[in-house]
Formats: sequence, structure tokens, C-alpha cells
Amino acid sequence: MKTKHRLNSPDNHAASRLGSWIRIVAVVVLSASASVADDIPDPSSGRFGGLYKVVSSTDPIFPATPTSEYFLDFGRGIQADKSSGSVAVSLRRNPHVKVRIMAWQYFPAQGKIVLGNPFAEGSRNAVAKGVWQMKGVSKGVVFVRGDYQIVLHPAGPDDY
Repeated sequence: MKTKHRLNSPDNHAASRLGSWIRIVAVVVLSASASVADDIPDPSSGRFGGLYKVVSSTDPIFPATPTSEYFLDFGRGIQADKSSGSVAVSLRRNPHVKVRIMAWQYFPAQGKIVLGNPFAEGSRNAVAKGVWQMKGVSKGVVFVRGDYQIVLHPAGPDDY
């Protein structure tokens, strides 16, 4: 009760309370922006995770067209003790969305990431769909496979 009384006391002016709220909001905004920055891959640290949008692609596995959008959700992604997992691949052709789950594995020594189907028919082994050289760039990541290239940027709230 003392806290409630102090907040509304004549000694605690509205301007002081407003300043406190501004500081709290600033901390929340800075924390949120820091977590978004953590999703951007850093080639030196090997960090990569979160939801990415394919912004351009010449790769036929994830073709970029004006009427369809691809999103790849790696979840927590690459971490110090984890270099494989599943990725939710969403294809959006408004208003329809198709989602499929694929497997991924990252090979840090080569800087390569493999995406594939988690199971082959009649087998317990994953089947590689593609192997890409993974390169971090300022706004996201680029997957390069031969002459093909996929540019991924972290997806923002306005993207989906």
C-alpha cells in the first residue's frame, strides 16, 4: 500500500511519473530491438534463427514470383550446441498458405546449410533437397547453390 500511496503523493509529480513511464517504455523498445538483431546471422558467431522471408531468389527450389512469397521459420536455429533441426517452410499465394516441415543441418566448417525432406518414403533417412553456402549480409543471409541465389531477410510484422 505504501507504494500506491507514494505514486499518488503530492511529492511525486505527474512529470516525474511520466518520466518513469518513458524510461520503462524505452527499456522495452530497446530490448525488443536487441532480440530482433539477435536473429540476424553473424558469420563469425554462427548464430542464425527465427523467421525469414525470401526477398529474392533465382533458385527453382524457392522460386520468387510476384504472386507467391516464401517464409522459412528456423525457430531457435543454430546455437552453440545445436546445428540441426526442423524448418517450417510457408508458401503464401494470397489468400492461400501451404506449410511443410523440412529438416535442416548446418556444417560450420564449410559454412553450408542443407535443407531436405525429413523422411524418404520407406526410409528413416532425411533426403537433401539442396545444399547452400550460407553467407551473412547486413540485412539477413544469402544462400548460394551453384549459379542460384536466395536472399533472406528477417520477417517483420508487416510481412505476414
